[in-house]
Amino acid sequence: MRTLLLCVIGSLSCAGAIFSEDASPSVAPTPDAAEIPKGYEVGENRVSPDGRFAILNPAFDEESMVDPGLPNLLVRLKPYAVLAKFGEPTPRHYELVVEWNGNSFVAAGEKRKWGLVDLSVYEIENDKVKRVQRVFREARKYFGDTTFVSDWNEERGEREFEFKGRKLLLNLFADTVPNLAGGPHRTAELHAIWNLDKAKFEKVDFRPGKIEVRPDL
Repeated sequence: MRTLLLCVIGSLSCAGAIFSEDASPSVAPTPDAAEIPKGYEVGENRVSPDGRFAILNPAFDEESMVDPGLPNLLVRLKPYAVLAKFGEPTPRHYELVVEWNGNSFVAAGEKRKWGLVDLSVYEIENDKVKRVQRVFREARKYFGDTTFVSDWNEERGEREFEFKGRKLLLNLFADTVPNLAGGPHRTAELHAIWNLDKAKFEKVDFRPGKIEVRPDL
């Protein structure tokens, strides 16, 4: 009877351990250094949830101030393969922002001095890029000659872009003169929903502002 009781307790302990492992949230593994080519690094949140894909950016050497002059990469890990190259080779002058939607979609945007200058969604299927959705290029058509300003989003607590199911939500703000220089300037904002299946906007709320004049400082 004692032996049977011990067996039952042992079985329950094993089952509990298995359940605990299955119930714990999956965390994308960090790629081995051997998987990253020379001159590149992988930042936080750059690896897909299943650990199969990653966004790599050029590694800028702060000590030597050497600019590697390399593009950003969307790659498959194990075995390593480059799926797409994007961005201008000026890593010290921009910030790369990345968000994954499962393992099939990744939004990659570039921020410069004031804010976003590019945003595309890469759709992955069968270890290849099935389609590139140029979201920023389409949003740019509404604004004309303006500069996108990220500080506006931070002040209002809104994210510039984020996935929600099969949609990409956008909140963009732009100013013709973002450096607070005196003289006339015009602002505009866009709140839109991008449909990932149709690769186009399904809803756009564009709000152009009035021309205002700032006093000279």
